[in-house]
Amino acid sequence: MAGNIKNIITSSAVALAATLSVGEMANADSTSLSATDFIKVRCNPTGSPTFTHWHGTVTTSGPGGDNPQVLFKISGFNVARCYADDAQNWTVASRELSFFLDPVSGDVLNSWIQPWSQESLPVVHIANALVQQKIPAVARIPVESLGDTSIARVDVPLNYPNPLASDARFADYSPEPFYKAHESFSYIFSKMDFENIAQLNSVENVQVSWTRVSPWLPWMKMKGAPGYLVFNAIVQRVGSFSELPTLIKDQIGQGLDLFLDAPHCVVAGKANVSSWTYFKKNIDAYLNGSRFPLAAPANLSLGECAQ
Repeated sequence: MAGNIKNIITSSAVALAATLSVGEMANADSTSLSATDFIKVRCNPTGSPTFTHWHGTVTTSGPGGDNPQVLFKISGFNVARCYADDAQNWTVASRELSFFLDPVSGDVLNSWIQPWSQESLPVVHIANALVQQKIPAVARIPVESLGDTSIARVDVPLNYPNPLASDARFADYSPEPFYKAHESFSYIFSKMDFENIAQLNSVENVQVSWTRVSPWLPWMKMKGAPGYLVFNAIVQRVGSFSELPTLIKDQIGQGLDLFLDAPHCVVAGKANVSSWTYFKKNIDAYLNGSRFPLAAPANLSLGECAQ
């Protein structure tokens, strides 16, 4: 949901968000989840992989005086494992793919006509081979319950130096000195599961409403124009890879086997991947018109858990 982004930045954002209270709902009961109980909602504390799938849209306010418009549909997934240390601080170790689709046909886009310059650009789909989030043991995630439904919301404000801004090669792609964004996750599950969460290994029936407001993606080549993107998607926890849509399975079959499984450990000494760091690493392939995501065979994970 996701340039040399250090894990500590993500950790701080999640830790801050976990202490925030949500707005009051009429006739709602307000309480919270511990870090360990939230992990039962987010993934599975036993160490087995958890798959989540999302679909939605990417809209824009438009640069300058332009009207808002839907730029893309999106479809993607995350596969995660969750690990606790001796003090019950948790790490969510995951990989994720998300594909930009034609807003009308729903087909995967490999090239895109930029509406304002009319330039044809390669589409750099989201391919984050490592995303690790820290959830400290002291975190309390606020929950609101209304009727038979409970909602745990996590807000993640992000503000850190843009990894592309200091390199002249990226002046047309992402010149902003800082990456500023905001993500909101509302985890929706039954009140019964919430009330009995201490007895559960994991909450299997979870939907998530996800919204992300972010700068233009670098590959869109917006040259610092004013404006922003709004990602808005519904996320569904699914039982296994086999339950993901055919569109995603077909893309995985094109050399993306790395994303079939989450890391088997907390990966030390390696920064998270974002659209900005991925673009920076693969700028030559982009300029050559390569098709994205670039191949990512499963053997790329070899050695990541070596001590």
